[in-house]
Amino acid sequence: MHCASNTVRCLRLLTLKVSKFYYVKKSVGVDFMYPLLKGRSKSTGVLGLRGTGVHLSGNNMNIASQVNSHRHLSTLQRQFNNRSMDNSRDFSNLDRPLLHGSSKLFNQTTMKFWSRRFLATKEITKNMTLLSKEPIKGEVDPKTLEIKQPSGNTLVLMMAWLMARQKHLKKYAEIYTEMGFDVIVVHVTPWQLLWPAKGTQVVAADILKFLENNKFYAPIVVHGFSVGAYQIGEVMLQMARDMNRYKDILDRIVCQIWDSAADITEIPAGVPKSIFPKNPRMQSALRNYILYHMKTFHNQATIHYMRSSQMFHSTLIKQPALFFVSENDNIGPPSSNHAVRENWERANIKVTFKCWQHSQHAAHLIKHREEYLECLFKHLESCGAVGSIGLKTRAKL
Repeated sequence: MHCASNTVRCLRLLTLKVSKFYYVKKSVGVDFMYPLLKGRSKSTGVLGLRGTGVHLSGNNMNIASQVNSHRHLSTLQRQFNNRSMDNSRDFSNLDRPLLHGSSKLFNQTTMKFWSRRFLATKEITKNMTLLSKEPIKGEVDPKTLEIKQPSGNTLVLMMAWLMARQKHLKKYAEIYTEMGFDVIVVHVTPWQLLWPAKGTQVVAADILKFLENNKFYAPIVVHGFSVGAYQIGEVMLQMARDMNRYKDILDRIVCQIWDSAADITEIPAGVPKSIFPKNPRMQSALRNYILYHMKTFHNQATIHYMRSSQMFHSTLIKQPALFFVSENDNIGPPSSNHAVRENWERANIKVTFKCWQHSQHAAHLIKHREEYLECLFKHLESCGAVGSIGLKTRAKL
């Protein structure tokens, strides 16, 4: 009942008209330039100063009563300042009305938006979006996913984490677009993850169709986050069924980057935190369901997770790899990533491992931007994905 009542309150709050909420223009400590409102509030019995954000009640009411008798506001201010203002609040930074459609208060003078850097986007499928710094002029064939007028840039295949927001993914995409790459972002929904045959495996087939029919995208850089490791495993499983057909795609891949890669054992812990990041009760409920789902629907779901995990550990992509992990990450822990590293090094794959003591799952760029970019640039240069990255590009990023 408690959860239900909280939900109802949230829904009521969300249905309020945003246009009714305005920031107060004056703070308590500024000169009073507005007359008092006549009468008290019907609901609170509090007298207020129009436009000042100050409401007077109790012991301060006698101060408000002097406004009409004393024309000079200096007297009012002097007496007001001498009084204790323990219950006052400073609203001096709230000087503008809320924007329509916005639910958060923010300082419009200092806020920086990603949209200052132009990024052209093109929806390939519902799960795949192409981003480029240059306008994408060509149309996409819905059957073959072929782009009619290709750009000829190097491609980054970016496998997103679960429930990733577009504005967060674009921060990573901008790193590559500033260096002249095109980026195709692939994301999956929780439903697609729970039912692989009709979800992630369909997305994997679309990825291969796009790469196969757009051969001008070469070389290819693979950059995956969290559950993206499982998704690339599904892609490699389909490639393994017809190696002659997809060998060209493997040859075009020059390097791979894995940020907080999650294995099958972390699915019950990772999915609930992605869907309900701030609700422990719902996380616990969904975690129990996923454990039930994996046990009950073994043939429909769990067996596919296991096969993808085995393929990711053995991997068809033999190019150098870079791993980003942190000690305090429970979803993509260093232990499971170290296991992948050992298997890959046995297969003579060069692996670079960057581990922080404290960071955030799939958000190492935010917590350790300089180190993250330095490792990434060195990896791309050593693999030949790009030439020497100039100082201007480094400074811009």
